[in-house]
Amino acid sequence: MKLQEVPENKRRVSTVKGIVIARRNAGLNTTIRLRRLVAGVGIESLLPLYSPNVKEIKVLDKKKVRRAKLYYLRDKMNALKK
Repeated sequence: MKLQEVPENKRRVSTVKGIVIARRNAGLNTTIRLRRLVAGVGIESLLPLYSPNVKEIKVLDKKKVRRAKLYYLRDKMNALKK
């Protein structure tokens, strides 16, 4: 996922990689919850899907899961290290 940041009139694009553990469908207010590891600590971000600041979303790997919400991955650190 590439996000556009706008501090002090300077536009910057930062790339964020992680696992989407939840999606909340609400029309234009649809959000995804992205979980990633930063310095060995799990970080969750709630990102609006249709925001003009989101430039690109690319699926790198697709796994088969049997749940809609993957909150159990919060306890499993090995799933994020792969």
